[in-house]
Amino acid sequence: MSCPYARQMSNDLMDTNNDQYNNGSDTNVSNPQMNRSISVNGVDDHSKATKEPLNYTSYLGLNKLLSSLQCVSHIDPTDNCSPPVHDEHFFILIHQVFELWFKGFLYEIDSIRNIFSNSSNVMPLLFHINQRLHRSVGIWKMLIDMLQQLETMTPIEFLAFRDFVTPASGFQSLQFRLIEMTLGLTDIFRKSYKTDYFINTMFKGKQRNELKQVLKEDSLLKLVERWLEYVYDSTTSFKFLDVFTSSVESFINHGKKQKIVNGVDIETAERAAENIRRQFSSMIDPVEYEKLLDTQERRLSQKAMLAALMISLYHPQPCFQQAYQMLGLLMDIDALIASWRHKHILLVQRQIGQKPGTGGTGGFSYLHQTAK
Repeated sequence: MSCPYARQMSNDLMDTNNDQYNNGSDTNVSNPQMNRSISVNGVDDHSKATKEPLNYTSYLGLNKLLSSLQCVSHIDPTDNCSPPVHDEHFFILIHQVFELWFKGFLYEIDSIRNIFSNSSNVMPLLFHINQRLHRSVGIWKMLIDMLQQLETMTPIEFLAFRDFVTPASGFQSLQFRLIEMTLGLTDIFRKSYKTDYFINTMFKGKQRNELKQVLKEDSLLKLVERWLEYVYDSTTSFKFLDVFTSSVESFINHGKKQKIVNGVDIETAERAAENIRRQFSSMIDPVEYEKLLDTQERRLSQKAMLAALMISLYHPQPCFQQAYQMLGLLMDIDALIASWRHKHILLVQRQIGQKPGTGGTGGFSYLHQTAK
């Protein structure tokens, strides 16, 4: 069945003032709400003059970058002149690379939020959004691989320098907190250490201000929800909810008839059909869906959910192919972050067991809460 929505795309969603996009790029779009992305990723310093001639080393800032790896441990704890524990160098390197890729991920996500925040209709820019989401997916795959690299270090080798590292901890990563908040994690889903702790206790000065700024901005989840609602409201040629409800009822009745034909008694078939009908009612009935929102079983509004469902059902249509890909990539990122958390938990359990974390958390027990 062809999608009625496709017939109106050229007149509705694609009727956009393309002048603001300048050949499909968002680079000239200015939005004060997204200024944090510039300062966090350092692109506001690109025009500063330098006395050093431009070459590979100066362009990449390698002197500063490579000299930042400084070990603090000693083979002999009583002798500050003794060499550092060998594996600490590797441990620092991995975590510095973590932070560099966090920076890259934030840069891509902030640019996508910029696009969404400047237009309700992003259909012409979905190709660019998907390019950046593909890159973001690749970043998290590399981050997971780096956790596997840390597994080459035995618990004994880690314990040899762990006391020197205390109280520094990955728990104190500002960029990871920015990632959580930028994507849409709220205090409702935090078991412990709420936003107030990060702002008023853990982070100070400029870091605290960065957290406060991102809390003022719309998360990617909120922006995608708003766009999906726009897509749903733009569907004026047909009522998707009515079409979907009718299709669901036909599906249920067809299944019931098949059961009866196959020898199932009518009462059992009716009972099975009613169970399926109740399951779909949570999607179709606004009152039932509101209950799911109240219990946090759903986070998107019903209108946004129905738009995502419409895109999924009609994804072969050209007008929805890029949107369908975008939704899939967002789910990929969510799954990869969950996988990264899970693998991190297993790594910590392997390295320190039930010991407290170096930053003062419960270590394994705290990380286990964050993955639920």
